[in-house]
Amino acid sequence: MTKMTTTDNSGDVRLSGISKTYDNGFTAVQPLDLTVPQGSFFALLGASGCGKTTTLRMIAGLEEPSSGTVHLGDQEVTALPPYKRPVNTVFQSYALFPHLDIFENVAFGLRRRGIKSVKKQVEEMLELVQLGEQARKKPHQLSGGQQQRVAVARALINHPKVLLLDEPLGALDLKLRRQMQLELKRIQTEVGITFIHVTHDQEEAMTMADTVAVMNAGRVEQLGSPADLYENPNTTFVANFLGTSNLIEAEVDTKNGDDIVLKAGGGKLVLPEARCSAPTTTGGKVLVGVRPEKISLTHADDAGEIAEGRNRITGKIADSSFIGVSTQYVIDSPVCPEFEVYAQNIDRDARLVPGAEVVLHWNPAHTFGLDAAQDIDAGVAEVEEEAA
Repeated sequence: MTKMTTTDNSGDVRLSGISKTYDNGFTAVQPLDLTVPQGSFFALLGASGCGKTTTLRMIAGLEEPSSGTVHLGDQEVTALPPYKRPVNTVFQSYALFPHLDIFENVAFGLRRRGIKSVKKQVEEMLELVQLGEQARKKPHQLSGGQQQRVAVARALINHPKVLLLDEPLGALDLKLRRQMQLELKRIQTEVGITFIHVTHDQEEAMTMADTVAVMNAGRVEQLGSPADLYENPNTTFVANFLGTSNLIEAEVDTKNGDDIVLKAGGGKLVLPEARCSAPTTTGGKVLVGVRPEKISLTHADDAGEIAEGRNRITGKIADSSFIGVSTQYVIDSPVCPEFEVYAQNIDRDARLVPGAEVVLHWNPAHTFGLDAAQDIDAGVAEVEEEAA
């Protein structure tokens, strides 16, 4: 399969001041500026009702913006109907034609444009999505994952500038969804066109996308690579929505070179100033964050063996869950009532059971700081809601 040329379709997707308010006064999308680089795999991630699908529909032309403009490359498309925009959308429902075989489903867009010789293009597309041998089957004879790939092939054969994917894997079971995540990423890499993917699934966005925009209440809360968003969240919403974060209320005590020393629960914690998005005036409040997998757990009897220079917190194991790849502990600590620690199952210490006194410790470089004026639980409810 040769990589599709995108030289004729060059350009980024640019949203400038785009917003959507409905007649009932509900604002689904606050004025938004967003640039999706050409050829990237971009994800709009957020809980139900955050505005991500509305944003996608405004790019597609299926929803009229209340303000702002949509550009695809140098072309402003804000007023163009969907069929005149160089975009195609793949929905969760696939929307395949049940009476047509797979070949004809994929050929549909070409035939509608009056193209007579479709065989080579359709065969190339079916090869791309690895369904060449299924060409003469009907959609009902294929699995959900195969039907999804047919929908992608049917959209891509029109050579759109941008492929929009609206919760495309939502109807698949977990194992198939993970397979399809890798499959879509492979297809995007091969064809080299822009994919904009809407999802509420954090793992899905992080597996597939080069860049993720985390949306909350109609706004982009933070934009960046999956690793950057996870390691350096700027808000409590992002810290809690992308994975799990332990957040500790602390007070700025002193500065020590490039580090801030904080007081928390009678002890001291060190935070690199570069990793703090909050004001750091002495006496000011900061939320100190650390991810559960960054923390080591040591039985209190062995506390003397912990290396110097690590952040430390004492506590008691309240609960533990063995989940195969790791054991997940909940620690009752003076600084945080439900401190979570994920320990890889390498050398399991049999003493680490509920009721045991422990020391939690981690490298200060893995600590991040957030503005304490925010809701410490923002993003938590949304994660639970989506999982329900």
